[in-house]
Amino acid sequence: MGICHKLFNLSRSSKAVSEITERPSNKCKPFLYKFRSCHTFVFWTAAVGLFTSTFVHSILFPLSPFIVARIRHIDDKNWTDHSKSSAITSNIELTSRDTGVLVALYAVGLLVGSPIFGWLGDKVKQRRLPMLLGTGASMAANLLFMFSVTYPMLLIARFLQGVSNACVWTMCLCLIADNWPREELGSQMGKLVGFYPLGMMIGLPAGGLLYSELGYEAPFIASMILSGIDFVMRVVVIEGQNVGDETASINSEKTVKEEPPIKQSVTWLQLLKQKRLVVSLGLTVTVATVMSAFEPTLSMRLAQEWGFNAAGCSLIVLSYMIPSIIASAVCGKLCDKFGTKIVAIVSLFFATPSCILIGVPSKETGSFWPLVPILIMGGITIAGCQAPVFPEIAKVVDKENGNSATCDGLARSYSLFNAAYGVGMCVGPLMAGYMFASIGFFWLCTILSILFFLFIPFAYLYIGDSRQLICPNNGRDIPSSSKDEENQKIEQSNDFHDAASMYSQGSFPFLVKSISLAKIRENKTNPSSL
Repeated sequence: MGICHKLFNLSRSSKAVSEITERPSNKCKPFLYKFRSCHTFVFWTAAVGLFTSTFVHSILFPLSPFIVARIRHIDDKNWTDHSKSSAITSNIELTSRDTGVLVALYAVGLLVGSPIFGWLGDKVKQRRLPMLLGTGASMAANLLFMFSVTYPMLLIARFLQGVSNACVWTMCLCLIADNWPREELGSQMGKLVGFYPLGMMIGLPAGGLLYSELGYEAPFIASMILSGIDFVMRVVVIEGQNVGDETASINSEKTVKEEPPIKQSVTWLQLLKQKRLVVSLGLTVTVATVMSAFEPTLSMRLAQEWGFNAAGCSLIVLSYMIPSIIASAVCGKLCDKFGTKIVAIVSLFFATPSCILIGVPSKETGSFWPLVPILIMGGITIAGCQAPVFPEIAKVVDKENGNSATCDGLARSYSLFNAAYGVGMCVGPLMAGYMFASIGFFWLCTILSILFFLFIPFAYLYIGDSRQLICPNNGRDIPSSSKDEENQKIEQSNDFHDAASMYSQGSFPFLVKSISLAKIRENKTNPSSL
């Protein structure tokens, strides 16, 4: 997670941008320089990259079991059921296990790619090369999906998608951080991450409809077109402009004046000794496990019980994902108003029956329509379980820093969050794929609900500052040195919770949180450096 530490230290510098010592003449400027280097084009380059990566990822959410089933019939020239329910139900046990492994490979790619591109981001000043590598990996993954003739080829393609998204998500955020002053960074990040749910809400139904109506290759062709546009924008964008001066060239000689990085004093061991942080990480693993467990199994359940095709599965999944995205922001605000403990306990309490109820509707009980409100409730409660994690991590960092204005250890704590979420994303689909095949969907949902239920006492004992259920702003302890310092602390807390509620959306790129939250908080804690 080297890129996190780089941006974290950068936010403490007295100057976050270079001082231009020589400006090029008009003759030296590249073609369409003013357009290619302006803030608007830089922002849209990052936005298109984030939207494309999310679109490409989301189209496979409901399609994975259909794709796995198709690969087993690749040699059957007369087989035309690639988008029908019979593609899954013909051998649902094998499809379930293989789909679980396929989904888990994405998380493996994400975990492998994050430190690699974080290290690369530290070594190179310009983001173009790693961004092009990430987009190229995405295009290679799409080509592999289109022309796969064996199951291992699918696994490689899915792994490449994880690596690609690790790069794209990291570098898109870095591109914004490099080109905006810190006082504008929070608003720019907020606008940028809005393209994550947009990509998901468009990708889910579009993938299913294209797959069902136009054939197996159609969703991947659409992804290739978007990736091509993304690739071109990354080639032509001129980055690294001086903040506030759009006429500076990337070829100018620069003198960077930065303070030496502040020595990091909060260690990994210190953080892991905090039960509050360990419980938050455990809750993260639980949420990631449950969410990723439904990715390979929900479509199979719909196809098995009600004969849904790929398009129908995509539309039903929206009833789970959209409420989860909306509820993330709402639950973040509730954490501000009532504290994290009550939000976590109530969400865990209602998530327990929600998970069980998801497994109840079947063709024996009647229509699939009762499943829709249950999925809505499940999406809301799972989002509520995740929302308190980010403020809790901040409180642990504050405690280790003696509740001072420093944020030492924030990047480390969020890298632990990254790892915890990645573990859950690996365990969830693997466990779900094998359990679906052996004990069925209902008992899988029951086991997932038990995970939530068992976590309730841990949430009561260790989440929050005290055993008090309702504690606004998480009971933040504020040193009483001065009135100005107290007001500053309150502003920091509000900024953090606002950002946390903005970014607490399921499998959203985890580096967004560690990069942007650190910098948003520094806007308040070190205003003299702006």
